[in-house]
Amino acid sequence: MLPKDAMTVKEASTYLAMDEATVTRMAMERRIPSIEVEGAWVFSKKSIDKWRRQQERRKA
Repeated sequence: MLPKDAMTVKEASTYLAMDEATVTRMAMERRIPSIEVEGAWVFSKKSIDKWRRQQERRKA
């Protein structure tokens, strides 16, 4: 089941200000919250926001 706030790789890359290849690689390496649905990576905005907050806390 897809999250209500689902984003494609393209949308996630724009949201994160990263190129699509980097976002895809991070998803494949399980370094960013994502799920694979029928061969395509899907991202939840809520999960990405939570992940970003965690990344910021680790840097602080």
